Amino acid sequence: MRFGLLLLALFIGSQSVYAEDAAMRDSLHAFFEHGVQAGGAKAELIEVVRWPDAKGGLRWHLPHLAGHPAQVSLIAEKGRGANVRRWYVPVRLHWWVDALVARDDIPARTMLDSTMLEHAHVDIAGHATGHWWRNPQHLAGTRTTRPLNAGEVIYSSYIFRPPLLQRGDLVTLVARIGGIRVSTVGKVLAPAGRGDRVQVQNMKSSQVLQATIVDKNTAYVFVKGGAG
Repeated sequence: MRFGLLLLALFIGSQSVYAEDAAMRDSLHAFFEHGVQAGGAKAELIEVVRWPDAKGGLRWHLPHLAGHPAQVSLIAEKGRGANVRRWYVPVRLHWWVDALVARDDIPARTMLDSTMLEHAHVDIAGHATGHWWRNPQHLAGTRTTRPLNAGEVIYSSYIFRPPLLQRGDLVTLVARIGGIRVSTVGKVLAPAGRGDRVQVQNMKSSQVLQATIVDKNTAYVFVKGGAG
């Protein structure tokens, strides 16, 4: 009988605590319903690891984050000015993004093209560093640094972009001077990829210029008073 009364007291007590914490839970859910984002990803609450010793609604904030950790200590506050109280509340999160993933398994050192990729709504929680992509054109010409499984997000640390040109390669240098387009042959003085700015040497004048690589055959030269 005494044991049954003890269980009843514990049950009533737990129900009372739950009721007192309803406003706090509502304030947390409202925080996420308004949209919590960091680094292009949207957070979704999975669970609260440990609730704070508090009652009533709280103000919630994300801490400074490096990447998108699966567990975060949210900052909860109550009161203002000198009377403010603060708690650090550990929670587990999903971090959702729309990103390019591998359509099928891809071996290491594979040159990527758009047929190998597809878009997916994926959870990137737990990845501390690395960017991802939405436009397959931005991955054209890159190679994988490791094997990728079907459905795996393509992170920047998983790919590298081989140089389009090597030191000593010849390209057509194109410049515009006073509305006139001129071109000549130049030599690339360092490895470079598409869009890179690199020093090139005019083969006729031996002058060293800055140019932007357009493709493996062409570079735009910046000329004072003109446009590339």
